[in-house]
Amino acid sequence: MNTIRSADMEDLERVTAIVRNATCHMEEQNIDQWDDIYPNRTTLRNDIENGHMHVIENKTGIAGFVTLSPEELPEYNDVHWIYCGRVLAVYRLTIAPEHQGRKLASRLMDFAEKEAESKGFDTIRLDAFTENPQAVALYERRGYRKAGTVHFRKGLFSCYEKLVSRSEDSS
Repeated sequence: MNTIRSADMEDLERVTAIVRNATCHMEEQNIDQWDDIYPNRTTLRNDIENGHMHVIENKTGIAGFVTLSPEELPEYNDVHWIYCGRVLAVYRLTIAPEHQGRKLASRLMDFAEKEAESKGFDTIRLDAFTENPQAVALYERRGYRKAGTVHFRKGLFSCYEKLVSRSEDSS
């Protein structure tokens, strides 16, 4: 059984190793998305210190993580979003290569969507490297709407959004 919890500083070494291994794995697939500059240890440490990172664990330990933040990147300002209100941004969704193909990314996205709902967010926003077909497919399969693109250091990223579904109060 997989569990999801808030990351703590004791997780930094494992999370950093997951990023390093995931970067190598992407490079083997000719996906030039990450490198030593981004995401770096400082970025990951800040995610943990700010309480934004969540890890998914199985019986062998941490298998992946996601960062959920109420802070959007400045590059998002030029995207033509159609949903407004309180935004939860999803960043750095990563599954260790040896744990990929087990629907853990979907589990983390289920968690993100439930967190957004329970904390009163109106929409979720995220970006995916256009040359990472697995990431793009994950978000499109989940019903995320492509709102535009942004250009980061490594190239073009598609921006996605989804309304947060709310349980209607019937009373």
